[in-house]
Amino acid sequence: MFEKFFEEYGNIENKIEISSDHLARVKSSIPDELFTFISNGSGVYMDGFFWVVDPVEYEPILKEIYTPVQEPSICFARDAFGGLYTYEDNSVVYINIRYGVSKVIGRKVNVLFNSIMTDWEYFSEELSVENYQLAKEMLGEVTRDECYGYVPLLGLGGAEKVDNLEKVNLKVHISLIAQAVGKID
Repeated sequence: MFEKFFEEYGNIENKIEISSDHLARVKSSIPDELFTFISNGSGVYMDGFFWVVDPVEYEPILKEIYTPVQEPSICFARDAFGGLYTYEDNSVVYINIRYGVSKVIGRKVNVLFNSIMTDWEYFSEELSVENYQLAKEMLGEVTRDECYGYVPLLGLGGAEKVDNLEKVNLKVHISLIAQAVGKID
């Protein structure tokens, strides 16, 4: 399935089971390989950067911040900066909450996990995550309910400097961005 991804980043950490009811709600909307991946549970990979999430728990916040190209849009992961990863219209879409943009980052889930996400240089360049290691060293790792957020928000004139990063509540941070700058298309 995602052999290179697991070889590179190991097993899931801080694992919490996703309820079978929640999994059943999204099963028909995502490819089998992605369903198998999230069936392993929510938790963290990539040295604390990439978090698999319960798609049902993220429905409200996804609806608040993002207008999908096509419904359904299933949020299956998030990153340490609060960026959301969704599956919709046969594509993986990255919702970059820092810049207020969305982008298709893969059409085949196995290519995304085994090629793009295992090439950290490309991945970090593609998703602008250059401040991750510095933030982690300065602030410590984020927890399940946290992300690194720029204060003030980039969309309100904040500067993208490590000194402006704080650990913030993930869902509150995303909600504030949605309220301040609107939905991302």
